[in-house]
Amino acid sequence: MPYTSYAALSRDDVLAIKAYLFSQPPVREPNTPNTLAFPFNQRWTLPLWKLMFFRKARMPAANTASVEVRRGAYLVTALGHCGECHTPRNAGYGLENARALSGETMQGWLAGNITPDPQTGVGRWTDAQLADYLSTGHAPGRSSASGPMAEVVENSLQYLSAADIHAVVAYLRSVAPVQTNRRAAVELAPKGARNSSSLLPARGTDVRGNLGTKLFAADCAGCHSWNGSGRQSPYASLTGSSAVNDIRGRNVVQVILHGTRIRVDAESAAMPGFADRYSDMEIVAISRFVLEHFGGKHGTVSVDQVRRQRGG
Repeated sequence: MPYTSYAALSRDDVLAIKAYLFSQPPVREPNTPNTLAFPFNQRWTLPLWKLMFFRKARMPAANTASVEVRRGAYLVTALGHCGECHTPRNAGYGLENARALSGETMQGWLAGNITPDPQTGVGRWTDAQLADYLSTGHAPGRSSASGPMAEVVENSLQYLSAADIHAVVAYLRSVAPVQTNRRAAVELAPKGARNSSSLLPARGTDVRGNLGTKLFAADCAGCHSWNGSGRQSPYASLTGSSAVNDIRGRNVVQVILHGTRIRVDAESAAMPGFADRYSDMEIVAISRFVLEHFGGKHGTVSVDQVRRQRGG
């Protein structure tokens, strides 16, 4: 429950949310028992945590930015609480605001760097690509939303007005760029994908001897294509994606294990999970192939990593 971000909401917006919730028909449903793991189940520590990390204050009006940027800041910081996933956390699980929006791993998924850094953030995305990604979950030539971000697009962002989407883009352009691991810089035309067609891999690709390549040929190429263009849906495109350029392959492993789905307007896209079909070693092999072929990266995915992500 991101109350730390909601504290910045205006009084009028809080009352509007309350009015909407109270307008819904009542449903009798027992509360789910608390299942928080240690140390988060130690509720007596909350006053100490709040003293160190929580600031109860509405978002101040800024006079130095345009109306559009101020609107975008409010949507991203308070209503959208984007930093709750995209901002790194310190040892006490407080937000490291000096590196705001530069990316963090949450529940096994990598919430990427969305600062305007040109190498490791979204600095080289066009405004149209950012707007498309926010409103549809897919940016042509770039990434497709998966996992929790797909849920955000499906349940929330797709319903924003075009003006609000543009305000979010304007604000993201205005924040301080933060450079993270340059080894994860996105390669838009990696050699493997560039030398392949949609139907056939690049000449010399070891489809039979290499385990990862063989698994991709059997189960993935039909949807994703050998050149990463995505044959059945644009959401299946891989080239230009930050996921296949992350040398740790966190989101690649997550999607292979658990699958993903998204529905925007009347269009749906889904990928099944292969947790019950692939062994940990097989997921390592196919993940490393995907990172090499579509990102030009030598992945560091390991059996231990897959085992941890498999267990959630």
